[in-house]
Amino acid sequence: MPAKDYHLHKFHIISGTETIVEEIIRVCKSMNNDEFFYRKDGKWSPAENTEHLRLVFKKSWQGLFVPKFISKRIFGKPVHSSIPYEHLEEKYQHQLNNGAKATKEYIPILKANKLTKEEIVERFEKAVTKYLDEVRYYWEEENIDRYQFPHPILGKITARELMYFNIFHCWHHFRTLRSLKGLGIEL
Repeated sequence: MPAKDYHLHKFHIISGTETIVEEIIRVCKSMNNDEFFYRKDGKWSPAENTEHLRLVFKKSWQGLFVPKFISKRIFGKPVHSSIPYEHLEEKYQHQLNNGAKATKEYIPILKANKLTKEEIVERFEKAVTKYLDEVRYYWEEENIDRYQFPHPILGKITARELMYFNIFHCWHHFRTLRSLKGLGIEL
């Protein structure tokens, strides 16, 4: 079996999430306010990208926080084994290429001048911390593949796949944030 078909261990998932989140925070903090709140061609600003990620982590935490016996009762048992990270990422990218978009509950709504850059980044950090604490302290490696959750684009995915999603979804938005850096500066 090729190495890419192996599953990441819970601690690699945590480490991978922490790494990309640190990069997102670093890029956000390096932007001035004009860059951070700049929208171009109807696309989300860095502020909106960050708020979108906060909403995703908050919802992920809420799903993982539900007691496992209730989760199994609500969402059922997984009917498939967790698929490897790369395969899930390819599946997600395929859905995006075919027009999949964020559903209403994940669309960021930031009212003008209500939150500062620092407040938006801090809210994002807090949501990630709650999510990672839930994974770290309440999800044993042997249980990660035994529970599933609904995902608006990927359908029902296991807890492991949800954790994978949060990593590559962050990378997706990190690339967007990096491409937007410097755009709000008047020359």
